[in-house]
Amino acid sequence: MSFADLGGRAGGGVLGNQGERGEDIFQAFDPRIVRRFLAFLKPYPKELRRVFFAVAIFVVTNVSIPIFIRYAADSATAAGEGFPFDLVVLGFLLLIAANAVTSFIQEWMAATLAQRVIFDLRRAMFIHLQNVSASFVEQTQVGRIMSRIQGDVNSLQEFVETSIQAIGDFFLLIGIIIVLLWMDWMLGLLTLAILPAMIIIRAIWLPHAKATFRKARDASSTVNAALAENINGVRTVQQSRREIVNFKDYEDKANKNFLAQVRAAWSAQIMVPTVDIL
Repeated sequence: MSFADLGGRAGGGVLGNQGERGEDIFQAFDPRIVRRFLAFLKPYPKELRRVFFAVAIFVVTNVSIPIFIRYAADSATAAGEGFPFDLVVLGFLLLIAANAVTSFIQEWMAATLAQRVIFDLRRAMFIHLQNVSASFVEQTQVGRIMSRIQGDVNSLQEFVETSIQAIGDFFLLIGIIIVLLWMDWMLGLLTLAILPAMIIIRAIWLPHAKATFRKARDASSTVNAALAENINGVRTVQQSRREIVNFKDYEDKANKNFLAQVRAAWSAQIMVPTVDIL
């Protein structure tokens, strides 16, 4: 690594390669990439079916809980009507136990499947890195590549886990709607009246959140790139007596990353109280 690679001027400089590729090479969404990622699930059809079966059982037990609460209330208040109260309570306890067990099993299976998929993905990415062109390596900072390999792969792992849970949540929502309308359709419609407001709020929030999360990801990659380049070129930095200059430049990038991450956290958490208020 030469002195020019670390930013040529003595009074200031840029950490990293001149004329490097930025985050734009990572931002484009391509459906083909999604299909290539989903191909990593193909070697695990049995595991996938088991996960979905566990999710289905979890959804059924979750939807059944309020129904048992209704029967328990009816048995306690209506003399001689409905099921015996002791039997309803026993059934309710068994249902809670089944719900807890299926919740653990479906989360454990989803995490195990995600780990296997990510293991295959990491191995494929390492093999791919051995074959990338020299021009790509010259134009892209090592820190940005490392940030993608580590940060984005971890995000993909969370994506696999949460996607399976999201499918379960979707069917759970359908089941809740059916139960609500079956038990009291007027009260059910009144409860579902907040859905249009939630859809509108999400439509307003989503574009801002995407931009905020993208800036946070870019800032994180910039910091990692600067750190990796300085570690690799520490001898050149010391020989050129650029420690103070590079530290100030890194401190500026770290502060920008801090602010970007805080804004992303605010954007992510603002939806939680909004939904709770509704």
